[in-house]
Amino acid sequence: MSMYIRVKRQKTTVFLQVEPTDTVLEVKQKLQALLDKSPDKLQLLREVREASGQWLPLDDAKKLAELKVENDDVLALAYAQEDGGFERVKILAPGAEEEADGSGDAAAKQEAKPEEQ
Repeated sequence: MSMYIRVKRQKTTVFLQVEPTDTVLEVKQKLQALLDKSPDKLQLLREVREASGQWLPLDDAKKLAELKVENDDVLALAYAQEDGGFERVKILAPGAEEEADGSGDAAAKQEAKPEEQ
């Protein structure tokens, strides 16, 4: 039975149709066709607890069903960096602007606008 998952990175969300029997590597191969990045340069992660901000990388050999990935679940996507590691997970809300130094949550730090008189 097919299901849909959302894969998010920064301001981008990709909706994928997958099977519970698909492996994480197969999901990365589907992303490769869309993003033009090889699967070894992609890392999929899952949040430990909803809204916890803690993400765990998923094993390429595991099936989605084994990882308890269900219909409409959200996975994070990270790209490989030049140093061999992967970037931190950063998912921005629609309309949020990234700060120049890349730190903090810009959406949560919007300046209060003075009221017009």
